[in-house]
Formats: sequence, C-alpha cells, structure tokens
Amino acid sequence: MIIPRKLKKGDRVAIVSLSSGMLGEDFCSHNIEIGVNRLKEYCLEPIFMPNSLKGIEFLKANPKARAEDLKKAFLDDSIAGIICAIGGDDTYRLLPYLMDDIDFISSVKKTPKLFTGFSDTTINHLMFYQLGLTTYYGPNFICDLGEIDNQMLPYSKIAFESYLEGH
Repeated sequence: MIIPRKLKKGDRVAIVSLSSGMLGEDFCSHNIEIGVNRLKEYCLEPIFMPNSLKGIEFLKANPKARAEDLKKAFLDDSIAGIICAIGGDDTYRLLPYLMDDIDFISSVKKTPKLFTGFSDTTINHLMFYQLGLTTYYGPNFICDLGEIDNQMLPYSKIAFESYLEGH
C-alpha cells in the first residue's frame, strides 16, 4: 500500500465535492468561512476545485465534472491533500471517469496525496484501495472543519490533527 505523507505547514489542500454539491449553496456559506479559517489556523491553504462550489443541481447532473476535480487535484503537484466537502448518494457515478483514466491512475500512484472524507465517499476509498493508496475515512469539510461552533468537536480535531506533521 502507498501511504501519503502527512500535511505540513504551508501545504495546499484541495476541497472537492464528489457527492452532494451542497457546499456551493448559499446555506453553506458560513461553513465555508469557518472551514477556511480553521484550515488557515493549521497553516494550510484551501483550494476549492473548479466545480466544487457549483451547487447541488449542477453536480448531480455532472458526475464527470466531479471526477475532473479529483483528477485535477491529483495532477496538481502543488496540492498535498484532498478533503471531501461532504458525502451524498451517488459517488459511484464517478468511477468510469476515473478508473478508466490512465493519467488519473498513474497520478495516484506516482504522486500520492492524503485523502479524507466519509459517508458516500466510501466508494472513493474503495477505488483508492484498488489503486493501492491508503486513505482516511475521517473528517470532511462541511461537517468537521466547517462545524458551526467556536471550535471543532474534540474527536474531529484529534482525527484531523493526526493528518498533520508534528501533531
């Protein structure tokens, strides 16, 4: 199995919406603000992938766009980690766009990146397992980093900090 390195200060992390597009809806704007601030507190730079904020209807209708975001994150050497926005119910629709893509498969193996998320993201974890990449069934952007409170929930904080060098 390929184990990606831990995140370190200054790293760029991609935010991807591989399932639900709710991150792009107005009702999640506060989650974005909170999540961005928390990532910056860890000295990480959040990068919202091109389709990640296009909303529920667009992303539901465009699994290829969701897959393209994940592929772009892996092909971008400046990105060290990938955080899923949230789960959903149809991530399986991305698989043909990824598992039949030699560039994507090669990139996952040559430039492994930390990948975290849960719920529907299980499909992605299984896909990466098939490619030999160790991933983390753990914190996602909306529910954990963007948790609406003065601080992250203690168990989420512990889990996220386990991804960081020096914690």
